[in-house]
Amino acid sequence: MTDSSEAILLTRIVKEIREYRGFTRKSFIAELARIFDVDCKFDDAGWFEAGREKIVVTTDGIAEEFVKEDPWSAGYYSVVVNVNDVVAKGAKPVGYVSVISSNSQENLRKMVEGIKSAIDKYGLKVLKFHTQPDSTYNSVDAAVVGVAKNIIPSSSASPNDKLLLAVDMDGYFGSRGWVRFFDSTRDKSSNDVWKLIDGMITISEKRLANASRDISTPGFIGSIAMLCESSCVGARIQLNRIPKPKDVDLLLWLTSYPSSSFIVSTTKSNECRKILQNHGYKTEIVGEITKDKKIVLIYKGKNKVFLDLEKESIFGMKREPNTPKKYKTFIKKFS
Repeated sequence: MTDSSEAILLTRIVKEIREYRGFTRKSFIAELARIFDVDCKFDDAGWFEAGREKIVVTTDGIAEEFVKEDPWSAGYYSVVVNVNDVVAKGAKPVGYVSVISSNSQENLRKMVEGIKSAIDKYGLKVLKFHTQPDSTYNSVDAAVVGVAKNIIPSSSASPNDKLLLAVDMDGYFGSRGWVRFFDSTRDKSSNDVWKLIDGMITISEKRLANASRDISTPGFIGSIAMLCESSCVGARIQLNRIPKPKDVDLLLWLTSYPSSSFIVSTTKSNECRKILQNHGYKTEIVGEITKDKKIVLIYKGKNKVFLDLEKESIFGMKREPNTPKKYKTFIKKFS
């Protein structure tokens, strides 16, 4: 590949990730979050203290096109995506709630069967279940509750942290609607998935990470960029260091949702890497956190700014005139 073709590929990667639906759909969050009149950190999950432990809660919905095409997998992934959100905070997932909607009895049954399969695999307790059998649409929206001794926020990455990527590579590709995913959980036993989960919990309890996030529907670069925006920092990312399956197109991989993958921002990358490798992940240091708030992609000696967080926002944050003082930290340094 020539220098020119590498630069062209890098330009294409930046353009297509920025236009990918998994990335662009995050831009509505800030405007809605502002209604709650709180300092939003845009984290994977929220938490509160209960005695000596932290109760971690997250919620997520499955894309409508996904549900229409494959209601069983939609039910299954309503568990997986929420489990990953609490695990990214270092929490043990324990409970599940959901709302499923369809006017098709068959679709409702398939959703529940998918949910049941994942619930059994992860050993969760069903806390509440609600059905809407007379809706005009198909959907599955869910939440997972976890318990943690220590929390790894998404908002505490610091300049000079290393970015450690951990991916379970034992899986296969699939797609439903516009969602691209790499499934590495469906064929695993409960013991196997819990071995992976315990890796992140161990890092949390040993306090080895400053920040973390799961790799979700925005893909690898989009998820790292969300961690950076949450932490008000930038990053330099080496694309050729990102572990990927052989003979898989780089752009396809970068915009896929791996069903067990996390990015960890840390000054103790060797310790984190050893733990995660011992728990079944393929790991690689893919970059570092920077102070300048630019997300820079590097590929074979070429580099290009993916996002400048001084001027742009994944979450749709804007500075508005006459902003009340209480919003200053919520929208600081965005224009």
